[in-house]
Amino acid sequence: MVDEPEHEHGTRSVTNALPGTVTGSVVQAGTIRQVVFAAATQQALPVPRQLPPAVRDFAGRGDQLARLDELLLSHDEGRPGGVVISALDGTAGVGKTALAVQWAHRVEHHFTDGTLFADLRGYGPSAPVRPDLVLASFLHVLGIAEDRIPADLDAQVSVYRSVLAGRRVLILLDNAGTAEQVRPLLPGSPGCAVLVTSRASLTGLLVAEAASQLTLDLFTADEAHVLLRRILGRERVSAEPAAVADLVEVCARLPLALRIAATRIATRRHTSVAEVVADIVGDRTGLDVLSSSGDERSAVRSVFDWSYTRLVDEHAVLFRRLGLHPGTEFGVPAAAAVAGIDAATAYRHLEALADVHLIESVGGRRYRCHDLLHAYAAHRAERDDSPDSRRDATARLFSWYAHTAQAADKLVFPGLESPAADLAPDGPEVPLTDRAGALAWLNTEQANLLAVLRSAPEHPTAVVLAGATRFLSLGPRAVWPVRLEAETLGLRAAEAAGNRTAEALLLGFRGDTLATLERWDDAEADFTRQLALARELGDAVRQRVGLIGLGQVRFLQRRYPEARDYYRQALPLARQAGGGRPEAVVECNLSRIAVRLGEFGQAREHAERELVLRRRSADRVGEAYALRDVAVALHGLEDHDTAIEYANQAVALYRTLAGTEVFLAEALETAAASLERTGNLTRAAEHLGEACELLDELDPERAGTLRERIRELSSRG
Repeated sequence: MVDEPEHEHGTRSVTNALPGTVTGSVVQAGTIRQVVFAAATQQALPVPRQLPPAVRDFAGRGDQLARLDELLLSHDEGRPGGVVISALDGTAGVGKTALAVQWAHRVEHHFTDGTLFADLRGYGPSAPVRPDLVLASFLHVLGIAEDRIPADLDAQVSVYRSVLAGRRVLILLDNAGTAEQVRPLLPGSPGCAVLVTSRASLTGLLVAEAASQLTLDLFTADEAHVLLRRILGRERVSAEPAAVADLVEVCARLPLALRIAATRIATRRHTSVAEVVADIVGDRTGLDVLSSSGDERSAVRSVFDWSYTRLVDEHAVLFRRLGLHPGTEFGVPAAAAVAGIDAATAYRHLEALADVHLIESVGGRRYRCHDLLHAYAAHRAERDDSPDSRRDATARLFSWYAHTAQAADKLVFPGLESPAADLAPDGPEVPLTDRAGALAWLNTEQANLLAVLRSAPEHPTAVVLAGATRFLSLGPRAVWPVRLEAETLGLRAAEAAGNRTAEALLLGFRGDTLATLERWDDAEADFTRQLALARELGDAVRQRVGLIGLGQVRFLQRRYPEARDYYRQALPLARQAGGGRPEAVVECNLSRIAVRLGEFGQAREHAERELVLRRRSADRVGEAYALRDVAVALHGLEDHDTAIEYANQAVALYRTLAGTEVFLAEALETAAASLERTGNLTRAAEHLGEACELLDELDPERAGTLRERIRELSSRG
């Protein structure tokens, strides 16, 4: 657990160290071996299998598959280092991902320790994925607890390579943008292999990493015919050999174009291939949405035009609206919002678009649009829809995201303040009924929430979306900078709109984020700005939050007397606020500061006042918090029997509260410490054993430390 104060925005955990004990801390580069050891000491390391499904009617590419097999064979025969294979020189739509996934499925049994997959989004409407976010995801599935994952990229790379040392893992990195994006994701272990796909040559990998280059070209005529036979059937292809050959040429042997055309033909049993070819050729409009040069680009444009113009009006409208969505993956409710239709209708239309391969289903009623098709959809919207209709569609979509994110945020952080906005649903209501469901939705839509912010930072919903990203602080440190970016965008939107109330609120949010990232000077600057702005506005709430924020910074810097000064200034403002909780937050932190200064009598007084306030405000989690705070102070006063009583009350209360396992473990540790002092070593070991079971998944390093204490107690008993 991170040794932090409690503050107003509910985004970080709290711990109060017992006198003479050491708390865990977020991993930095210097504790890499501890993190790897903690993962390795778990009962069994996970074996992730992250590959997406292979294409059902995959065709051709025999030479390329054989070449990949040869590289794997040379790797198995002792080639040093990991194998990096780049299928790089293929144009968009040439089938790089399909080939990579097909081969990876064929050989993953060689990689007994797992298969990792990441879409790096190097090309498309949204920003490329940062390597640190990919590494955080990989480390988590490889057995590193989220709160043990470093925030620093170099530290992440070191942990990643240490975890993979001696393991056989295949890593598939799809749609890479640059060599710099890929390089941190390369393992150092000779047992691992990496397959990278990209539209660029990634020369840096070829030179510096000795990557083996593999160029993927257009289909040969034979490969194109194989694909058509698998989609259309052998009899239909054999019946019109000349027309099929013409279709191959019209599609320029580009797999994406061939698949879309063939799928459309397959749904029309009474339409000949020759008629379809004539339609495609006749529908050429000279559009240059994708490119003005290259036969394959012209083929894509022609096939897209032909396929689009054969959609029924309702499906065509939805397809165009999907081009206005800032990301290439989306769920049914988002599609309904941008199209202005109900969810059931949106689902039917999406399935119809998936049937003709204009989008693809990725499971869980979510869909993905190839970035070429996304660009084409955006072009059709620009060409076929009025500016007002496009503006209305994006406004609905952005409002829907903001409304749903705000509702989810309130479930994740009940009772805590968020940016105020009167948002109409503007789309289907997502059935969010509990904290777990809300958090799952926020995590699923994380990339889209940020994409909306980036694409329209001046939109009125920006401040709401920025505030709703505080859920990211519940995840690994690697995603905290994403929250920082969102809050910075939200602040700019508030400043541009002259919304000083929202500006003051978001300064506090961003200050919290900066403090947890240990950017003390920047955090102090935000809280100082917040305090000054709150005084101008006469906003006592923001003044209190600013003072608490400054106290938080000093606390985290271990400058406890200065921290206490800020909290004492905040205390009368907290009392004025009423409700109990604001004052309890201040008393809680004053108690923890007193413990660190060795002033256990004052710590007890603050903790007992906190307990009364928590109970008055019906804050059950806070009540358990306060019970443990009292126990810690009593432990320092060497009143161990009473400390055990309060700690056990905290334990009993935490057992009734879902999602408080880490805090339950801390309360068990507190009770164990006083039990040890009274000579009851058996009960102390039992409490620590239960804490270990809780922490094995949540904080394995801490669990290992507690097991050492159990062994020590056993040797003394």
